[in-house]
Amino acid sequence: MTALAIASSYWGGGGFILVPYDNTTAVPSARFASIVRAYDPDHVVVLQVPVTTFEAWYPGSMRIAGVKDDAERMKLISNMHQETHDSAAEVARGVVASWCSPMRSILSREDSANRRETISQLKRADSNDRFYQGLAPTRFETSRARLAADESWRSDVGLLAALRVGVASSEPREREEPTVDALYWLVRPEGDAPTSLVWDSEEVPRLVSAGLNSWFADEQGLIQVSRGYVNDRGAVVVGDSGEDFALALAYDRIIGNGVWLTPELLDDPDTVKHYIEPAMWKRISELEQDASTLTVSSSTLKTKYLNEVATRIQPPEFHFTVGGVTETSARRETVEVRPPNVENGFQDLVVNEHVGVAISVPVTKHADGSMDALAGLETPIPTKLLYAENTGRVPYWYVDVTLTRDATPRARDLSGGSLTIEDGPFRETTLRASKDGFSLSPRSMGFVPAGALLSSRIGRPQFRALSMRAWVEGMAKAAGLGVRLSSAGRQSELVRSRLGSRQRLLDLMANGARPALRAFVRHDRTPKDRDPDVVVLGLDPYLSFKGIDDRLPGDEVETTKLIDELASARLLRRGLVLDCEECGRPSFVDADRLGQRFECPQCATMNALVSRRWKHGVEPGWFYDLHAVFRDLLAANGDVPLLAASRLQRASRAYTDAPELEFFELESGHPVAEVDVIASVDREVVLVEAKATDSFPSGKRVEQADKLLLAAKVLRADKLVLATTQPTWKPTDIDHVRRLAAKSEPFSMGFEVLTSLG
Repeated sequence: MTALAIASSYWGGGGFILVPYDNTTAVPSARFASIVRAYDPDHVVVLQVPVTTFEAWYPGSMRIAGVKDDAERMKLISNMHQETHDSAAEVARGVVASWCSPMRSILSREDSANRRETISQLKRADSNDRFYQGLAPTRFETSRARLAADESWRSDVGLLAALRVGVASSEPREREEPTVDALYWLVRPEGDAPTSLVWDSEEVPRLVSAGLNSWFADEQGLIQVSRGYVNDRGAVVVGDSGEDFALALAYDRIIGNGVWLTPELLDDPDTVKHYIEPAMWKRISELEQDASTLTVSSSTLKTKYLNEVATRIQPPEFHFTVGGVTETSARRETVEVRPPNVENGFQDLVVNEHVGVAISVPVTKHADGSMDALAGLETPIPTKLLYAENTGRVPYWYVDVTLTRDATPRARDLSGGSLTIEDGPFRETTLRASKDGFSLSPRSMGFVPAGALLSSRIGRPQFRALSMRAWVEGMAKAAGLGVRLSSAGRQSELVRSRLGSRQRLLDLMANGARPALRAFVRHDRTPKDRDPDVVVLGLDPYLSFKGIDDRLPGDEVETTKLIDELASARLLRRGLVLDCEECGRPSFVDADRLGQRFECPQCATMNALVSRRWKHGVEPGWFYDLHAVFRDLLAANGDVPLLAASRLQRASRAYTDAPELEFFELESGHPVAEVDVIASVDREVVLVEAKATDSFPSGKRVEQADKLLLAAKVLRADKLVLATTQPTWKPTDIDHVRRLAAKSEPFSMGFEVLTSLG
């Protein structure tokens, strides 16, 4: 209750969740790792309570050196005005912060792994404290009535009310705790609220709740908005522990409807029958219309009890008679016993102004696909400021920005410096990578003279829309690593640049051209069997039109289109295979060098273009040569990562990737890992090890798997993938990588095997 009361004393108090931790081990509850990641908080703070309050909760815990008399100790404690310092809480806070991407203060260009967070502690707000550097305290109009809980309430119903509407910071009169008849509205908060929840500045209690907002939302006109879609639209958490309550609170903030019920409430038949069941039945029927789900879970109670609860709150089967035939309603499947899926997040608490405003910003595009804004971002200003302008403390609000057509991963503690263009020694604003793009504090970090207008105190950052490669570079830099193209990466980038896009390169490999392209790969030795449509000069093959056509799935028209595209991209050359009158060696002579007389590429003798030079046929037939870098890429099986990337893309809605990259130590330049494919698949980071064999090289399994895992940890990957052109991958390799992925901290990674590529 104290935690919710302190949160309620700040603007956006409904934007807090609670994360419990073990005070003896300083370990936060592991259940909250995925919750915090989905919730994507701007700040992770330690709750600070006064020493006197802490002593009241835990008598004898506050010891004073040199004082043995308990009466003297209590007298000294009563005169203390500072807050407690809990070292275990600080450690736990650091762990929770590592799960997400909090706002960090970076005043110089230098990015490091130890970037300082802007806010790490939170105490009860004091609007008169001009020197407190933290969140903005709430400044209510004192005459306005609203819905709020009383901090003195201790019942289960009173705590559920605090979760739902917030806690009043002052009480002009005593209010009795709400009774169980308030449960119907607290479970399904629609319509008029119970009058027991009405807070009014007047001593005479207001008896009507119609039209009143909650304490959380009233001051700034905050509203809940949804982004995307989740199937789980309601969550019931059963249990009487602090962790159960915190879970219900978190689910309520993320999916929009979380309910905390204790066994004491659920084991009272009258309470369930008259208040809980009717509200639940109504809520479940609403969810059924959207094919959504209500989940029932707990951190303390066994599945058997939860199944009983799910049965109790499930609307009953009923019978009806039509034409003398009795029918039974179908068993409903809306209620499921499991924790809700919160991976994508859903709800956000925002100011009800400028929501969804779209603006256009001129940009310049770099070769790697990144885009830099050519002008500073003009952010919206709320009409109702949290601080008066004459205090010099404005602005205080955050702005969330989403870039359209941006498929790179979100959040993951990417450095704010990677998201902006830095022309000077200091950044224009403080910002962080968020689940929707980036969030920024508009307060200018540059020179702001005393008495400056509000417009002069607001920063206008020039943002950067990152390509996948630039995103990887930003993540790696914070870990002290650099990123560069591997040998295969440089080759594929050259081919990509000539084709015009990475997408065209993936399509080229995925649409059946691979067999014809691989026919250009250099042979290990001279082939014994002669193919008239494939001429091997030295060890390099050159194909005729028919040789290419025979290896493609389409007809001659499709073959012609492919040849024309590759020739236009300067990846394929058309020419003749001719010998030399003087040296007698056959050579490929491309069309640019052909004339009535041509120069032998090997001995520079000038030859007449006559039938003796091509020997076979009345007229010569065209042969084709593939670009040497493209040949080398295929020879090194560089097409296999492209096939894996294409397979991932086909199974996704939003996809982008980077060419093969090598990670190296920034200080020494020593390479530490190489990854075939780093992709963003529906915002999930996926790392792929792609091979033309069915296993890691002999004796290299542990080494290569560890390197893959190192890169995955740096990038906070969601999944590891082993991909091969073979029908299977060696089971011992699969088991090894799967175990590594499952043991990854703080989040286990998924694992998948892609076989029969191409």
